[in-house]
Amino acid sequence: MDDRDQLLQRRLDRERLARKQAERIVEERSRELYTKGQELERTSAAERQARNEAEILREALEAFTSKLDRDEISGHLKGFLQRLIPHDTSAIYLPPDFPGNIEFGSLPIVIRDTKNDPRVLELGIPIDGLTCMVVPMSAHGRNVGCLTLGSSQEDAFDESAARLAQVLANEAAIALENTRLFHEVERLSTVDPLTGLHNRRHFSASARVEFERSRRYRLDLSAIMMDIDHFKRVNDTFGHPIGDRVLVEVAGACMNGIRPMDLHARYGGEEFCFILPETGLNGAVALAERLRVSVAGLHFETEGKIFTVTASFGVAERQADDGSVEDLLERSDKALYEAKREGRNRVVAR
Repeated sequence: MDDRDQLLQRRLDRERLARKQAERIVEERSRELYTKGQELERTSAAERQARNEAEILREALEAFTSKLDRDEISGHLKGFLQRLIPHDTSAIYLPPDFPGNIEFGSLPIVIRDTKNDPRVLELGIPIDGLTCMVVPMSAHGRNVGCLTLGSSQEDAFDESAARLAQVLANEAAIALENTRLFHEVERLSTVDPLTGLHNRRHFSASARVEFERSRRYRLDLSAIMMDIDHFKRVNDTFGHPIGDRVLVEVAGACMNGIRPMDLHARYGGEEFCFILPETGLNGAVALAERLRVSVAGLHFETEGKIFTVTASFGVAERQADDGSVEDLLERSDKALYEAKREGRNRVVAR
């Protein structure tokens, strides 16, 4: 091989070497780009998932804060859990079904072996599935309930699922507690705090509605006015705490004697009032007599002394020319005063 051939050979060898080096660089760069592409795809997927979770949590917060109904809030909670966390079954335990003595802290518990894990018996609530997550529902620093998620998958419910479930559970718990407080305040605004009977304002509004209904549909409607006899003497002799006890027990005896549909109120200090829908005068008089007997049968003991009380009753029936429920109540009130004048502890009808 002459010098020219050798030179050409060396040139070809250099070109082959350069080509291999270039191919290796391209291959390494391709692998690098592929790896980065996968990382970017994973990052993008994680970002999409995070955005989706944040959007669902925002929807949940809006849904919870706009509701004041326990069943609706529980339904929303189950719906949002279904969208965020794969599971087969779910259950929510609230009072009175939620045992208030459950002590499992403020973080979710994931039970991988529901058949043998002793915590299942300690919780005392039904557990579904091979794997179960128990999530406390905390509001204002205390557990007000719990929810359970069950899955047939052994590896279900990772840390992310537990975190999401806890956020949803706590938001729902706050909404449920606010609902409870709202309804309690609403109830207290309509109820006499001592006797549990309705207060006069609520009674008057309900009585007007019932009066208009009876007039429109030509239904019977009666009223009973009742007053505890010589109640001032009870307070003066035994003291106001005993007088309060008499009011409570008399109110209880009356509540046990009327129907759920009947309206009731503590109308004054020791004066009670009842509106009886779809009840004529005879039926109202019979009820008043039963209440009179019930009140007279109560016995009160204080400082070794036993005493009883009686009550007087005035009964009236709606008349065609009654312009309002106040007309009906006025006649029953006049009948009550007649019962007082005639000697008390009796029923008088007008």
